[in-house]
Amino acid sequence: MLAHNIHTETELLELLRAGDKAAFTSIYETHAASLTGFAAARLASLEEARDIIHDLFVYLWNERDRIQINGPLKSFLFAAVRYRIIDHIRKNATRKAYAGMLQRLSDYIISDTEENLVVKNLHHRLENAVEDLPSRTKQIYRLSRDRHLAVKEIAHELGVSEQTVKNQLSAALSHLRISWEKLAILVIGFLF
Repeated sequence: MLAHNIHTETELLELLRAGDKAAFTSIYETHAASLTGFAAARLASLEEARDIIHDLFVYLWNERDRIQINGPLKSFLFAAVRYRIIDHIRKNATRKAYAGMLQRLSDYIISDTEENLVVKNLHHRLENAVEDLPSRTKQIYRLSRDRHLAVKEIAHELGVSEQTVKNQLSAALSHLRISWEKLAILVIGFLF
């Protein structure tokens, strides 16, 4: 039975669990546009919304035989998007908070030589954390942060998929987040 002949959501989900690509395509075509609109209304850009929806559908396909959907598929998908939006905002807020903290520290610790050394040391440690990244991850991170290229531009320049770029950026940010947390502890210890 092909997905376009499916009359019930239960049958469509059964086919999806069995790996039927037509069932997956049917789910995508039915829900992707409204999910993207929902996410875009809550995020800073349409690209961020599309990235979240793309990641959700990759997850849906990869985990199709393990996902438990109790209730309407639409409700499950919108709930999943809400959680991903919250997580995305939280991660961005954390990065912005750390960047703001470092900027405030830089502004605050500008006059004294010893304190200038602390700021240089923090910058040096952050650079070391970037240098510790695997070469491809570091290259993608620098293209994103230093040259301000979008995921699509990086993928095109390096000849890799956009998902590879996203995965590498996620790995880099996870590594750097741990380094930031260690640096924050050092700064707090210095200030107090």
